[in-house]
Amino acid sequence: MIHITRSNFDWIYLIKTYKKYVTRESVVLEIGASNIDRTKELSEYCNKIIGVEYFKERLPENFLNVEYIHGDWQNLSDFIESESIDIVVASHVIEHIPDDLKAINELYTILKPGGVSILNTPNKKRLTRSIIEFFTEERKFPHWEHVREYTENDLIILLNRSKFNQYKISPLVIGLHGGPIHIYWDQVPLKLKRYANYWQINLYKCGQNDKQLIKNS
Repeated sequence: MIHITRSNFDWIYLIKTYKKYVTRESVVLEIGASNIDRTKELSEYCNKIIGVEYFKERLPENFLNVEYIHGDWQNLSDFIESESIDIVVASHVIEHIPDDLKAINELYTILKPGGVSILNTPNKKRLTRSIIEFFTEERKFPHWEHVREYTENDLIILLNRSKFNQYKISPLVIGLHGGPIHIYWDQVPLKLKRYANYWQINLYKCGQNDKQLIKNS
């Protein structure tokens, strides 16, 4: 289906995935937790949310079942107990992190066996960016607040170096955006996934009995 809209399809898809795993007993960690409305939406389905925010000035006040902590994703295990978290959510954060491999491995440390992390991030070669670069030159990083952006292959290389043995990378929507105009197709054809707007990455910390795992399956 074609949409002409500013809808946050990446967040909509993340929440859809989140609901598959969250329970009323879940302890959830949200990284980059400065958007109160989004945190509140996550909090409706779980027992407790710990919101980690790097920028102290963006740190909201605690409310209901949400507790905020000022901290750095790269050092999660310094202030989050090992194997204490059921689900981690990080929307558009990994592209800001200097040491992305260390950050990914910190998720492995603090997740319980059977836990899942749900991340999303812009595609470095999304359709609009690819068209612009065809006529100009490839964007250099760091750019604005982004240390880097990722192609699917970049993510595969990163995750294959990490402690996680099972993950899934999904392309999210494909479209054009510029100024007030946003045109998206919500189904990404396999042949065009390299031009998707975003990637969603699910990272699974499997239990001791899980032996044969298939990456990106």
